[in-house]
Amino acid sequence: MKKKFYLLTLLLILFAAPLLQAQNLDNAGEYMNAIGNQRESISKKFMSYVSAAAHGKRARKVENLRSKLLNEVQEAKMNISALPSFKGDGSYRDTTVNFLKLYYNILNEDYSKIINLEDIAEQSYDDMEAYMMAQDMVDKKLEEGNEKLRLATEKFAAANNIKLVDSKSELSKMTDEVHAINKYYHEVYLLFFKPYKQEEYMLEAMGKGNITGIEQNKSSLLRYAQDGLAKLATMKSFEGDNAVVFACKAMLNFYAREVNLHMNAITDYFLAKERFAGIEKEFKKKNKPSKEEVDAYNKAVNDINNASHAYNETNNDLNHERSELLSTWNKSVNDFFDEHTPHYK
Repeated sequence: MKKKFYLLTLLLILFAAPLLQAQNLDNAGEYMNAIGNQRESISKKFMSYVSAAAHGKRARKVENLRSKLLNEVQEAKMNISALPSFKGDGSYRDTTVNFLKLYYNILNEDYSKIINLEDIAEQSYDDMEAYMMAQDMVDKKLEEGNEKLRLATEKFAAANNIKLVDSKSELSKMTDEVHAINKYYHEVYLLFFKPYKQEEYMLEAMGKGNITGIEQNKSSLLRYAQDGLAKLATMKSFEGDNAVVFACKAMLNFYAREVNLHMNAITDYFLAKERFAGIEKEFKKKNKPSKEEVDAYNKAVNDINNASHAYNETNNDLNHERSELLSTWNKSVNDFFDEHTPHYK
């Protein structure tokens, strides 16, 4: 089962202003540079962190990069806080500092909460949905904070006759790409996970020989698989890449086939097993069974053997196909993030 590594979306406003060696903080353009350069440094650390996580770098390196990012945010916050107000106006500086405080808290506190949710996310669909929603809430916080920062930046520029460049930097484009990748994947993943978890419940019922549980769970499994397939049919590719959607479709089609074509052999076995247990119990009570009773018992033995053979054969085939399809799904997810997440050193 593939666990999703959480990628925080950082939406910082970056302008293509020249980097100056010496800064005259009485000059509005250079004052903006003093703040903008700090944000750019954070964006570089962020992209290094995201790129390492998405492209399969070792966990220790990824965590080390997150620590560096936290330190960078803290240092930038302190550096910007130390700047004087610009001609008595500290709103631009203070809004930037507030955004960096928000971002630090998200990286430090919200991130930890999300990691805790990830530990239990696979216990149920509701837990997984809560895990995904926590990530969406972080994105919402960042978007709201970024909007305040954008407005403060535009206000400062307008007040000081500075023309802002609309074109985004490469770093800014990369962070937007990360956001789009996560949003697309989350949508597909939840369609995958709901029937995946429901099948797990059905398999647990099978392990206990619970026929009622099998019937109840297989009905829900078929419904979730069909609902997911209907939604996948309306999804577009991600930049021409359909691999994750196709892998998800293959899994959902497997679940539908499992219920429609194969579960009768499973339930027939458990029903035959119940019947045989009753027949065997009664047969053992007889000291001298008649020929008809022996024949009936032998027929019951033959029936349970046939049902057991069909059960084992069906179960082995399903286990093999399920394993291959899950392997394809996991590979498609790894390839998706490796292909589309920007590479950044």
